[in-house]
Amino acid sequence: MKKVLFLVDDYWHKGDTIKPLAGILFSQDDWTVVYTTNPDDLYDNTDIDLLISFKDPIENDQIPTPVWCDDKWNETFLKMIESGVGFIAVHAATTDLDENHPLVSNLIHAVFVNHPEQCEVSIRVSKAHPICEGVKDFTLPVFDEHYQMKILDDKRITILAETVSKNGIQPGLWVSEFGKGRICCFTPGHTTDSLICDGYVKIMKNAIDWCMRMKD
Repeated sequence: MKKVLFLVDDYWHKGDTIKPLAGILFSQDDWTVVYTTNPDDLYDNTDIDLLISFKDPIENDQIPTPVWCDDKWNETFLKMIESGVGFIAVHAATTDLDENHPLVSNLIHAVFVNHPEQCEVSIRVSKAHPICEGVKDFTLPVFDEHYQMKILDDKRITILAETVSKNGIQPGLWVSEFGKGRICCFTPGHTTDSLICDGYVKIMKNAIDWCMRMKD
């Protein structure tokens, strides 16, 4: 039985929006799912095989708030990834950290710049990879946030797909490795309708499989 920590919920991205996706991705016969809003649950679940985070590092960016992934959390998590735990950072989980934060410099290798008003966003596959297997270019079924990202180290990541809108083209899906761990970052996904559409679910299922292979 594999185990996943599914981390959700912040001011702009409520856990109830994301929960339907968790039910689609994980069979109760194969997975133990810890669905939580509390990052500190990591300390009681160091036996996980995978962490999926939709959670903004700042719980509420409307008021001065420190990031919750502090030195203790970072050290614990990086050791887990280095030993082979997989990590999928989705949408808000790729935001609000500066270039020198350990999760950025070791795992994400990109920083969020901004996003324009919600608009039609498409995902365009740009590289053959197991995460893109069976995925055709698609447009999200409702308007989404088109994240504008600054890639910091293109030699440490592989960009698999771009997000495309009237606001241009951005890196939208990329992977990297850290020690024995595999990392996947995927920037769209602001609404339940987007999260459960066929193309999105296929990418997420493939990403789970790919991130888990380091442990096989």
